[in-house]
Amino acid sequence: AAKTNVELRYVDGGAAVNRQAGQRTRLVEAHKAAAEFYQAQLATPEAAPARENLLARGFDRDAAARFGCGFSPDSFNALTNHLKAMGFTDQELLESTLVRKSEKTGSVYDFYRGRLMWPIRDQGGAVIGFGARKLLETDQGPKYYNSSDSPVYHKNKVLYGIDLAKAPIGKKKQVVVVEGYTDVMACHLAGVDTAIATCGTAFTEEHV
Repeated sequence: AAKTNVELRYVDGGAAVNRQAGQRTRLVEAHKAAAEFYQAQLATPEAAPARENLLARGFDRDAAARFGCGFSPDSFNALTNHLKAMGFTDQELLESTLVRKSEKTGSVYDFYRGRLMWPIRDQGGAVIGFGARKLLETDQGPKYYNSSDSPVYHKNKVLYGIDLAKAPIGKKKQVVVVEGYTDVMACHLAGVDTAIATCGTAFTEEHV
């Protein structure tokens, strides 16, 4: 730490720290399970618009698999039921921001529906959020949704593609900052492996 000018901070209250660590682990596990669910859905007939969108941009099956692209079914609770069957609680799913709660019924429901999905990973490769592109005319939301801030996802600190670009950036001493998910994909597939992007927000000092 001294050699690299990293300041160590010692925190009192081990129980609180352990709770936070446990919460992070559960939320990361929920995101991993969601990413695997979305990837599996990309092969279904319902996901044809998502596959067509990728192909129109020049991304084949291998490219989609490399970046973990997926599809969120146009369903009220397909992901919710899948994750709850795996043992995740409503509270954990709400904290992950993968679901929302209905004010009328109090039940939780899928936030992402009928969208092309990109998992957003941290430097270590753990899925901590998602980017979601609108595909259906019936979707009244914006063209892109990005994960809301959560205990594991902070948009002002997250860079899409950093898990893939971290080592090349360190080796080449350069970074290429682009706008979005497909830009990062195109760059990496073209050999520009130092490309990263912000996730629907301005480029901040924290990103730097």
